[in-house]
Amino acid sequence: MGFFSKLFGSDASASDDRVVRTVSAITPSFNQAEFLGACISSVSKQTLKPIEHLVFDPGSTDGSREIAEKSVGVTLYAEPDEGQADAIGRGMTLAKGDVIAWLNSDDEYADEGVFRAVVDRFNEPDQPDIVYGLGIYIDADGSKTRDAYVNTDAESLSHRLSHEVGILQPALFLRKSVVERIGIPDKSLYFAMDYEFWMRAQKAGMKFAHLDRLVARARYYEENKTLGKRGESFAEICKVASENYGFLDERWATRWAEFNVDGFDGILKHAANTTVSSEEAIADETKRILAAFNLRHDALERLKNPDIQPIRRTVTRMKELGLALEPVCKRVDAETPSGNGYQCYTVADKRWAFSSHWLHAQMKRTESAIARLREERRSDTCVIVGNGPSLNDTDISLLDGSDVFVSNFAPLSNELFSRATYLSVVNNLVAEQGAVEFNLLNGVTKFFPYWLGYCIVPGEDTYFFKSIGKPEFSTDLMTNVSWRHTVSFFHLQLAYGLGYKRVALVGFDHSYRQQAGIAEGEVIEQEEEDENHFDPRYFKGKKWHAADVDNMEAMYRLAKEAFEADGREIVNATVGGHLELFERAELGEYLSNTGTAV
Repeated sequence: MGFFSKLFGSDASASDDRVVRTVSAITPSFNQAEFLGACISSVSKQTLKPIEHLVFDPGSTDGSREIAEKSVGVTLYAEPDEGQADAIGRGMTLAKGDVIAWLNSDDEYADEGVFRAVVDRFNEPDQPDIVYGLGIYIDADGSKTRDAYVNTDAESLSHRLSHEVGILQPALFLRKSVVERIGIPDKSLYFAMDYEFWMRAQKAGMKFAHLDRLVARARYYEENKTLGKRGESFAEICKVASENYGFLDERWATRWAEFNVDGFDGILKHAANTTVSSEEAIADETKRILAAFNLRHDALERLKNPDIQPIRRTVTRMKELGLALEPVCKRVDAETPSGNGYQCYTVADKRWAFSSHWLHAQMKRTESAIARLREERRSDTCVIVGNGPSLNDTDISLLDGSDVFVSNFAPLSNELFSRATYLSVVNNLVAEQGAVEFNLLNGVTKFFPYWLGYCIVPGEDTYFFKSIGKPEFSTDLMTNVSWRHTVSFFHLQLAYGLGYKRVALVGFDHSYRQQAGIAEGEVIEQEEEDENHFDPRYFKGKKWHAADVDNMEAMYRLAKEAFEADGREIVNATVGGHLELFERAELGEYLSNTGTAV
C-alpha cells in the first residue's frame, strides 16, 4: 500500500488509456523579454510540433508582448491575471492537446526531440498520467551551473514528496485528463504551486513515470524569485507539505532552518553556499519550526502512525530535540463536563478537554508575564490597531516608540507588524487558518485564549488566558478576558490590565461589506479580494465569521465605562470610519502628548 493510501485511504483510479498524439505548450510571462525568445524558440524547434503555444502576459513593459506577438505559432493572452499560478491554470483550462507542457518564460527545453520522446513515453503500455525527465540549471547567460536533482524512482514519490520536490518543473508533462480530474494549480501560491500540484496528483492516484533523458534547462539567477526569495519559498513549501501530509517532515524543517541561520540552501547548492557552521543554532531553529507545525493537535494525531518511514524519522528527530509529543488536549463528546483532570471548552462544533495540569502551568506563566509586562511598558499610553482599510490612509510611522496591540492577520503588513508590541487572536477560524504563521512569529508578545491551544503552540513569548465570551469587561486579567464579538474588546481589557491609562484606537472603520441579513457568527467563504480590511489578501481564500458592529459597539461601551470609572481614557484616532462612541483625536498629536481629544 502506498504512502498516501496509508495516510488517507486508497483513492487511486485507473490510468488514462487514450493514445497521446498532441501537445499544448503554456507559458506564463511577465517582463521576461531577456529570456522569452529562447523559451519560445525551444518550443517551436520541436520535431513534434505543438498544436498551440499559449503565452499569458498580464502587462509587461519590456517588450515581452511584442516578442510573443511576432512569434509564429504563439497565441498571446495579453490580459490581467492574479499571478503566475492563475496564468498557468488558465492555460491548462484552455489547452486542447492531449498533453500539457508547462514552460516558464525563463526556462528552455533541452533539444528539439523532447516532445517526441515525451509522447512516446506516454504511449508505452503503462500509459502514465504524468511524465517527468532530467534537467540542468543554467545561469542568466545560459551557461550550465549544475545538474538538477531529480528523483528517478517514480514509485517512491508517494513518500519522498513529503520531504523533497524531486521533480524539475519544466521537465514535467501531464495529460489534459489530469487537470480534468484534480483541477488546476492553487492560484493562492506564489512559489510552490508546482509542488502542491504534484502532491495533489499523487494523492489522487495519478501514475507518474520517469523519462531517463535530458528534457529541460531551468534558469536560476539572482533575480529569479525562487533563488532571490528563498526564505519565503521555504515558508510556502513547508506550509503546503504540512497541509498535504498532515505534518511537516523534519528534513524540510532542517533545510529551512539551515537557510534561516546560515543562508545555506541544501536544495540549490552552489560553490559559495555549501557549508553549515552553526549546528547548535540550526538545531534550535529546527526545533522551533517543528514545534510550530507538528505540536498542533491534528499534526500530533497524524504522527501517531509509526508504520510510515517519514513519520518515524520525524518523530525520532523531534524527540532528539526535546519536543514533547503529548497533546495538551483531546476531543470529547459535546456533553462532556469538566473534571477528572480536564477543563472542557466548546469551540464551534468541537468540544475540547484540556489538561488541567497544562492549563495551571500556563496560567502561572501568564501571571508572571503580566507583572513583568506592566513594568516594561514604555509609557501609560498605548495604541490598539484595528485592521480596517483606513490603515492605508494612516501614517504608520507615528506608532514608533509606542506600545502597539495588533491582531489576526496584521503581519500581512511588514510596516505595521515591525512596530507591534503585542499580537492577539481570539477567533477560531483565524487561529486555525493562520496557526503555523502565528506559531512562528518572533519579536512580539502573543496573547490567546487557552482554548485555542489545540492549534496554537505554547512558546517563549506566547501566553494564554482564561477567556469566556461574557458581555463583561474584566479588570482582572487572571479571572477572565472576554472575547465577545471582537478581538478589540479582548485588547481593551488587556490594555487596562497591563496598566495603560491612555488608549488610542486606529484602523477602527466600524463597517463591513457582507451579505445583507446575514447573522453574526455565520461562516462566510471569501473568494474575492477583501474590501473590509487594509489588505485585499486578508480573508481572500479564507473563511470568516460575519460581524455585527452594533454588538461590537456595545462591548466598546463597556470598555469606555470601565476606563472612565478609573480616570482613564480611550480615544478614536482612526482616519474616518463610523465609530463615534469615543472622542476623536489626531494620532500624532495624541501620542506626542501635545494634543487632546477633539
